Amino acid sequence: MANNQYAIIFENVSLVRNGKLILDKINWRVKRGERSVILGLNGSGKTTLLKLVAGYGYPSGGSVEVLGERFGEVDLRELRKRVGWVHMDLKYEIPPFMTAEEVVATGLRGSLAIYDSLSIDEKRDVEKFLSLMEALRLKNRKFITLSTGERQRVLISRAMAANPEILLLDEPCLGLDPLSREDFLNTLQGLLEKEKDITAVYVTHHLDEITGVFQSVTILKNGKISKRGQIGDIPREDIIRDLYGPGFRAYGIGIDFGENPGK
Repeated sequence: MANNQYAIIFENVSLVRNGKLILDKINWRVKRGERSVILGLNGSGKTTLLKLVAGYGYPSGGSVEVLGERFGEVDLRELRKRVGWVHMDLKYEIPPFMTAEEVVATGLRGSLAIYDSLSIDEKRDVEKFLSLMEALRLKNRKFITLSTGERQRVLISRAMAANPEILLLDEPCLGLDPLSREDFLNTLQGLLEKEKDITAVYVTHHLDEITGVFQSVTILKNGKISKRGQIGDIPREDIIRDLYGPGFRAYGIGIDFGENPGK
């Protein structure tokens, strides 16, 4: 029987690819409406974890349940429509002729390209979703000409246009300078504060990207969960030591856990 309290349930999930163990007995739950952070260094298995949540593949062992649907008993193509997954590889799949407006409209249509004109209703909806990410000014610009931060705003707007129940954000600040990152994170926090029903999973290896809107943190290390809990309950020193190792010197890292954590 499906557990409707949780948006995501992993029970003893393992994943092997080409003889290599990528995920190792992951037990992980995210409640509906929760805003959760996954911390991990490169190669820790973060993106692989998101791929499973998004419905792209099956585990080698254990069970996965997303939005009350158990893998092996659900058509993953249908489940994917309920999950918005934002990752930078999407930019390579978007035709170079498309504007930001058209890119967001593909979220409305469930496609990757648009070759005809948008309807008046579609244009109105696109403006609404671009506004959520403070990106309305970009609507007539070619997506290919946008900066990294601008592309991320458009891609998140696209994901929101599909009315997802889960929003997966895979290192959305990658490649942003400090000022652009701060501005982007402020906008993202505003979006998540408005869209209270959506379940959000934010993946990063930078602790200073964790804003007050997030509630829980999971540290992934070598394909295993090494630590998890509510933000504010885990001492920041423990997180730094667990993530980077005991010899790491956290010069310049601004971490503000416990100050107005997400409720």
